[in-house]
Amino acid sequence: MRRIAIRSILFDRGKLIASLLGVALASTLGFVQIGLYEGFVRSSSTVIDHVGGDIWVMPRGLNVIDYSQIVSAGPRSLLLSHPCVADVRGLLYGFSWVQRPSGTRSTAIVVAVEPRPGRRVPWGDIVGDVADLDQPLRVSVDRTDLEKLELPAQALGRNFEINSLKVTVGAVTDGIRSFTLNPYIFTSMTNGRRLLGLSENEVMYYVVDLVDRQCAPDLVRWMKRYPDIQLLDSATWSRATQDYWVGGSGAGSALAFTAILGLFVGGVIVGQTLYSMAKEHLLELATLKALGARPMELAGFVLWQVAFLGAVGVVSGFSLALVLRHQLYRVGLTVVVSTGTVGLSVVATLFMCILASITSLSAVFRVEAAKVLR
Repeated sequence: MRRIAIRSILFDRGKLIASLLGVALASTLGFVQIGLYEGFVRSSSTVIDHVGGDIWVMPRGLNVIDYSQIVSAGPRSLLLSHPCVADVRGLLYGFSWVQRPSGTRSTAIVVAVEPRPGRRVPWGDIVGDVADLDQPLRVSVDRTDLEKLELPAQALGRNFEINSLKVTVGAVTDGIRSFTLNPYIFTSMTNGRRLLGLSENEVMYYVVDLVDRQCAPDLVRWMKRYPDIQLLDSATWSRATQDYWVGGSGAGSALAFTAILGLFVGGVIVGQTLYSMAKEHLLELATLKALGARPMELAGFVLWQVAFLGAVGVVSGFSLALVLRHQLYRVGLTVVVSTGTVGLSVVATLFMCILASITSLSAVFRVEAAKVLR
């Protein structure tokens, strides 16, 4: 039955091309939309995930990193006195005004964190030297934000203003983009305090590295003497930020709707093609039934066609998605291609093909052997 099914679908080139285009389009949309969603999720909490730490300390009531508030120096000394705490790092995260060369203004996010061995901030592929950010008013900007900041492609050494202070680009990162589309400006703690107008000991967050994560609950109880602050583990804080931006903003729903719409359109095209082929071969299928073929053997005629279209369509869709991923990255959109996103896209596409075959399978199961004698 496999040979008959594959030869039948290869014989009618027009229907074959239409079906493959439908599956490839749906598969491409699935790969891109799911990858974009994952990219948005990661970008919304990228600072949390790369700074790391076991526990984050912040003012009580915060549910997203972007709404930062100043924390006094008091909790640091108490945290360091606990035997479970290995290190406490201050982190600055605040919005600032950027004066662009044209004279227009926009906002950016200034980020600075006390260093920790094995955790380089900023991260990734960097043009320039991160160590230069320790120099007075040296900052890093991302390649995807150069146009927004009105900086040239070769931005090292260029100047612009943040909160009326003249800064110099000491490093250029690649792919560190904020979900809110406000450029990330990384610098040292000293520079960060100057740019944000903070005093020497003020920070927005404390990032706590523990000796043993098992003692985290004891540390939370210990810090209850500070009722104005809260402690959250890094994973919980990261998820809270992701839920706020991706879930609360509606971006996740929009991407999901587009992906479902693409699968629906592809499913309609594939379903029509499979049903048309099944109708054209009902006489042959009735003959096979008259000769003793079981219903499931007849269903194999449709299922093998579905498997063929699904396999070729998924491979084509994945190839197209990789091309689109490269083009989208150039404009600052990240399409994550991970095992999870690829697996989910493949399952969704194959599920679409199976649903599209229901009408054809119904027609095959209803075929009567007596049809041969009419």
